[in-house]
Amino acid sequence: MSRRLANLALAIAGLALAAYGLWSITNPSFSCRGIEMHPGDVCHKNDFSQMGTSQVQTYEERAQAARISQPVIVLTGLGMAAFAGYLMRPAAQQATDD
Repeated sequence: MSRRLANLALAIAGLALAAYGLWSITNPSFSCRGIEMHPGDVCHKNDFSQMGTSQVQTYEERAQAARISQPVIVLTGLGMAAFAGYLMRPAAQQATDD
């Protein structure tokens, strides 16, 4: 029973991750240390030894990075849900055999 619940939780987490990926595709917003960025804005990159560096990332660079990662997020979530479904199948067959 607990294995079934764990697999169900994995499936729900995968679907939630896929839903978040789809939501982020339709509602893009980018921030720099909690401040929303707009076209033309730049963000100074952090390294862990100092707060601001000479390296900057533009709004457009952040948008491109997000566009690249969004399909990965959706596919990872769907893969998690599919894997959980695969794991639940044998557990369901064992329950009917008992």
